[in-house]
Amino acid sequence: MSPALANAPSAVPDAELALQPLLPPGSRLLRSRRLSNTEAEVWVEFRGGSSPVIMRLNAAGRWEQDLNATLARGASQLQALARQQAAGLPAGFGQTAPDQPPPASLPPASSLIRPADREQETQRALSGAGRADPFVPQNVRAPEPLPDLPPLPELPPPPPEGEVPTAGATPPPTPDPAAFARSVQVSGFIQIGGESFALISAPATIPAVVQTGQDYQTAQVARVSVPERQVVLLEGGETVVKTMQDTTLIVGAP
Repeated sequence: MSPALANAPSAVPDAELALQPLLPPGSRLLRSRRLSNTEAEVWVEFRGGSSPVIMRLNAAGRWEQDLNATLARGASQLQALARQQAAGLPAGFGQTAPDQPPPASLPPASSLIRPADREQETQRALSGAGRADPFVPQNVRAPEPLPDLPPLPELPPPPPEGEVPTAGATPPPTPDPAAFARSVQVSGFIQIGGESFALISAPATIPAVVQTGQDYQTAQVARVSVPERQVVLLEGGETVVKTMQDTTLIVGAP
């Protein structure tokens, strides 16, 4: 740790010392500041880029890394950067074309063809056709009568009341052994050095930051791939691959 960090009035030396063993080789601490009585922010430089790491005091009074808060802090940075880029777009960017000019005026009503009387036109068509209904096709063979259908087969009598039939009964559906793994959703990724983490969640569960080899409820995390934006889960002997659709929540990826 540099003397400038230790002597800064807003620095949190204890949080920096707790984070130092967790950093990958080649990284260095830039600055730190206290966010609250139990939370501190430490900025780390790695491979030419800098990113914040959120540290939190645990129940024993020791500083430890809060991965969930770190991931949320990185997401807010990305959103702020997107707003800055959108503010620099040229005027009118993304707007629709102006309305087309109104069509030319219609001709006066006196020059239009007046509608004919429907009843008079119908009678004129019938008298000129020479038959009662000119809309019925001529020289059409009458449809042949349909053959008699065979009698319906006799159904067996229903079983006595209270008795469940066994023959032809529909078997109950087989439960999905990997149902929980299929319900998992991937919300984001974070990479610090060679360590890759993923933020995942599932219905009726608490979101968690996991890495390869950890368990999430009844599923095991087999692999976390930041470049492919994928998390591979194992449950019930089946492999389930979950992919994050929104790739904006990625912190620390090279």
